[in-house]
Amino acid sequence: MNKCVIVHCPKLFYKGEDICSTINYSAMGLFSLASALEKENFDVKIINLAIEKYLNKDFLLSDYIKQKGIKLVAISLNWHQQTYDVIETAQIIKIKCPDIHISLGGLTASFFAKEIMEKYPFINSVIKGEGEKSIGELAKRVYAGQTCENIPNLLWRKGKDVIINSERYVASGEDLDNIEFFKPESMLHYQEYLKIPYILNFSKENQLNCKSEVHGVCLGRGCYGNCVWCGGAYITNKLSSGRSNISYRNIDNVIKEIKLMKEQYNIDSFSFSFDPNPNDRSHLVKLFNRLADEFNGSLNVIYNLDGLPDKEFLDAFKWAFSDTSVIMLSPVFANEELRKEYKSFYYSNKQLEEILEYMEQNKIKSELYFSNMPGVKDKEIAESEKYGEFLKNKYKCIQACNMYDVDIEPGAPWTYSPEKYNLKKVINTISEYYDRNKAVESSFEYC
Repeated sequence: MNKCVIVHCPKLFYKGEDICSTINYSAMGLFSLASALEKENFDVKIINLAIEKYLNKDFLLSDYIKQKGIKLVAISLNWHQQTYDVIETAQIIKIKCPDIHISLGGLTASFFAKEIMEKYPFINSVIKGEGEKSIGELAKRVYAGQTCENIPNLLWRKGKDVIINSERYVASGEDLDNIEFFKPESMLHYQEYLKIPYILNFSKENQLNCKSEVHGVCLGRGCYGNCVWCGGAYITNKLSSGRSNISYRNIDNVIKEIKLMKEQYNIDSFSFSFDPNPNDRSHLVKLFNRLADEFNGSLNVIYNLDGLPDKEFLDAFKWAFSDTSVIMLSPVFANEELRKEYKSFYYSNKQLEEILEYMEQNKIKSELYFSNMPGVKDKEIAESEKYGEFLKNKYKCIQACNMYDVDIEPGAPWTYSPEKYNLKKVINTISEYYDRNKAVESSFEYC
């Protein structure tokens, strides 16, 4: 059986004299890509380079490729912090294994697909957007020695020319129902992956001991919001993948996946981050009601909401999930005018406090997130911190109130009019992200 490999390449950096990695968690879509390849009768493995290097300091991806006779290597470039390490790893394994086909995919690779193909000749192709329909056909062509015309969402090389295929693929709800989003047997050392910390120090023993074991669950794709800092905003998604609508996964499939995680892999906490249209959460409420029936309110869930929940949503949440479950809310700023300008799904402080009061009465836990946003005055950041502390002291349901630093994401809406948001430096090329994220000279092939 022909073999392929899908690679997650974390970001390397120094902590003192020790080499560490972060961005250790793989993008959720790697499992669905593996599933698509298996349906085309390929033997596929997902490799997390941090895990493999920690378990075996002599592990080299290039050796693995040679030993297994692999011809297609798909590397995830989802988060921009990975850029340097992904590009360096790709370049080195191409030198060592010149006959392999290297394909990139993910949010960052999709947004900069054309520039990547023009600047880095050792990259053979980029899947721009959703890849489940593309990767299987790409693998078949690579192993057959054929060219890549008509493969949807693909940029590829034909001699010295970069070809941009016109065919597009955006997964519908029906498509999502035929995709497996949880294929742990496809990943090398999956059980160890479940215990990887946020920062992994390669010089220290017993680092694979993270106890959280929280696993993300895909509920659908798409978002109607254009929060100015978000790399997954509607406008960015439309440019990168062509997606202009929301596709929901079938509820039965979500339940089946959660049961598999619980029963076979002892995963007991789940993360949902899908709130694409706060004006219509009817599908999510139906999902909650079904989950309540299936699990008797025992599921432990962290739910990240883009908008403010209403009472119907909260009642369904209370019924469906355990008392330890948490709803994460992001007011972003205390200043309502700033919130309205920056955040798509606006709500006032009065509305926020009314909902927090309802959550308090119903003993629904929450975490709040305010932002340290570039271009925003220090006094506004201080006011947000002060307001967050006020809310935390007033409402016992708030487990934590956090300030998080916002970075410049590829294609985020504010990059199109940076002067409007007082941004002094906007990164608009893959080269800039490459330079910015260079922290360790070597790659996983040498460290």
